[in-house]
Amino acid sequence: MNKAFLAACLASLLVIAGCSGQKSQTPATPPAQQQGGGQQAQHNMANMANMEDPNPIMAQMNQALDDVTAKSQANKLTEARPSASNLVTLNNRLSSHFSDTGFRDRLSQAITALNSEVNKPTPDKAAVEKQVENIRRLMTEAPNKIMAH
Repeated sequence: MNKAFLAACLASLLVIAGCSGQKSQTPATPPAQQQGGGQQAQHNMANMANMEDPNPIMAQMNQALDDVTAKSQANKLTEARPSASNLVTLNNRLSSHFSDTGFRDRLSQAITALNSEVNKPTPDKAAVEKQVENIRRLMTEAPNKIMAH
């Protein structure tokens, strides 16, 4: 009787496991869709970035620079870290809009240098202010470097 009981329990478990496994399975995607899907998604994201208006991004970057400047003047550079990090993110969104790759690289390098300085254990106020001024100078040139869409 024990063998029959164990066999019935085992059969029940297999049926339950088989049924529950079928519920969570998703339908297979045809191979043709799998091959180009990633490339298509990247292409669509690039197109979306190009359709985004660069002017609000530049305004947000100027606000982040203002915040870094205010924190620097108040000797609270560690509190400027979120704004410096935000500049990096905003620059990544804006960079696809520039037609001049040299300008794009100079702006990216300046923002990265500012972010690195602000994130040091003891940031140098003079170095931060120098980087902010460098970025502000580059930001005044930015509208002339934007691609026409």
